[in-house]
Amino acid sequence: MPAERASRVLMLGTFGLRPKATLRARALAMAQALAPGEWSFELVTTPWDFPEDAGKRWSENGVPVINTRVTQPITFPLATLETLREARTTPPDLVHLFKPKGFGDISARMLRRKRPIVVDMDDWEGDGGWNQMGGYSWLQRRVFDWQERTWPHQATSLTVASRELERRALNLGADPARVHYVPNGLTSARFDHLASCERHERDSTDRPPTILLYTRFVEFRPEFVVHVLREVREVHPSATLRIVGGSADGHAEQEVRRAAQAAGIADAIDWHGWADPNEVSELAAWCDTAIHPFDDTIVNRAKCSVKLLELMATGIPIVTTAVGENASFIEDGISGRLTPPGESGMMARAVIELLQWRTHAEQLGRAAQKRVNALYLWEQLACRVAGAYRQALDERASH
Repeated sequence: MPAERASRVLMLGTFGLRPKATLRARALAMAQALAPGEWSFELVTTPWDFPEDAGKRWSENGVPVINTRVTQPITFPLATLETLREARTTPPDLVHLFKPKGFGDISARMLRRKRPIVVDMDDWEGDGGWNQMGGYSWLQRRVFDWQERTWPHQATSLTVASRELERRALNLGADPARVHYVPNGLTSARFDHLASCERHERDSTDRPPTILLYTRFVEFRPEFVVHVLREVREVHPSATLRIVGGSADGHAEQEVRRAAQAAGIADAIDWHGWADPNEVSELAAWCDTAIHPFDDTIVNRAKCSVKLLELMATGIPIVTTAVGENASFIEDGISGRLTPPGESGMMARAVIELLQWRTHAEQLGRAAQKRVNALYLWEQLACRVAGAYRQALDERASH
């Protein structure tokens, strides 16, 4: 039976839409891809990390976005009250919480008595994960670990971005029938933009071989990429590394510069810095291959990298590390190259092979592009989210 009206979904965030991309790349992308006749959405979040947005409202791809006026962690009860007022204004049929921690988590617990709660896990947040990397206070770490540990057996449904998070949810008591694996994807509009830029072929008299690193410097030890570049330059002495992106505090960049200076290759690194998302395809088009290194950590095994999907969509040949979801996205030798974690020599050799065998490299890049288009667009993944929603609504209706 068709629904008389679209089911209302209240999406709850725990930080701003800027500068992090999580809410835009995951929550809003889900909302955009789901059938508007069946579902309607509203996103309420607390922009503690971007207070310039406090109290602002706008529409993002047709989804109303509401930022609470209160942003300070110490005043979280007031931020929660703002969220609950919004929920009373347009009562939702279900709540989708993005990250089981922080502001959104508290609001979801208040709403749980009357509404089904779907919890999205896209990172390992508690002890062993971001608690060790986020610079949080002792009290924050204790609260975040408790929040993450208690939701899997309390949530009506869960959406998880990786197989590692699926295992974590089950280990924390989730009913397997309620856990829905929903890896990250790209919207078709984002894919089309990334795939639209024609790659620039290089001949021997043109420019030096260029390796792209598109990163926030949170997945690997900074000196690792210097080791890779140094070994590549033993075969291709003119090879350069173009770094697009940056760390939050600039410390990783300092480590790279020190290691590159010690290796005598500081002048072989092109520091582009942060790039507008619309620049990524053009930057990739001028590079010969991309590296995407991961250390083997809990955080990385739980991660589902949108940056890797974006690189794949550009068609650039990629060498990544066989950690977590990377090994699901890339098929070694078919749509890219996978190398073991921590092995700079093996990553360098894979890069060297791609630079030498350009026809094969371009074939890998095109295969990666096709793989994203076939499997990792939100228009294809949205049915998994809808399944979690329907299960949550059906279970609440049966009680």
